[in-house]
Amino acid sequence: MREVITLQFGENANYVGAHYWNLQEAYADEHRTGELFTQRSNKPSVPRALVFDAVGNFGAQALEEDLQSTGNDEIDEDQALWAGAKEVHRQPLYPKHTDSTQPTRMRFWSDFAQTKLSPHAMHVVSGVEFGNSLGEMNTFQEGLQVFAGTDSRGDVLEGNFRAFAEECDHLQGFQVLADAFGGFAGYGSAFMAKIRDEYPKTPILLYSVGRTQPARQLRNVQLMDAAISVATNSEIVSMSVPLFTPTPITKLNAHIHITVSNNENVYTLAAFLCP
Repeated sequence: MREVITLQFGENANYVGAHYWNLQEAYADEHRTGELFTQRSNKPSVPRALVFDAVGNFGAQALEEDLQSTGNDEIDEDQALWAGAKEVHRQPLYPKHTDSTQPTRMRFWSDFAQTKLSPHAMHVVSGVEFGNSLGEMNTFQEGLQVFAGTDSRGDVLEGNFRAFAEECDHLQGFQVLADAFGGFAGYGSAFMAKIRDEYPKTPILLYSVGRTQPARQLRNVQLMDAAISVATNSEIVSMSVPLFTPTPITKLNAHIHITVSNNENVYTLAAFLCP
């Protein structure tokens, strides 16, 4: 078996990634191939993928996984610090808007993600400690800083990434979907550089995902980020494929009619970009 490990960095990349895994799910049906999905005799088959995003972008998916990981609401009596009555209060799950005929109602990429990910596949990245005080990563450089701070605590390749890599019989390569600019562009670039150091001959295929019309106040910064990202990643990856929507998208083909207002319909654009 020649396995492939998939990595996704950032909101734009994860929107495209959700469409990608939905297509794989439709093609594979009940017969999933081992190249992209794990093949374990005693466990369900899941994508061999790791997903990185800000905590606010996971939507209901993050809360569902949290509920699964914490189990029931009962607190272990041996570890409880309070001997009195206990109550557990949880924020209700975000309602999922799965109706593809109303794409503007979808708030998160997890709203339409149909493929079940591994409980350990999702990784929340925050710039609170190592970057922006608000937890944001707005630039390529801030993403590098957050990665460096995270890696200083312990090798980021250990844990779930290592588990995926070591269960491969013959690792064919890595496919990466990453934001073309912003903090996750820098975070993803640093992550790939770490992989390249450990797997110097293993191919890395990068899809750089970006919106054509960024916010006007950030346009120059994002364009600079995209340029830095291309220059940096050219020394790391085996092949880089930019994924940007044409401007305007309706001019691409007379038979394609997609209405996009201020680039807000990310669901539709991501489906159009899905590799």
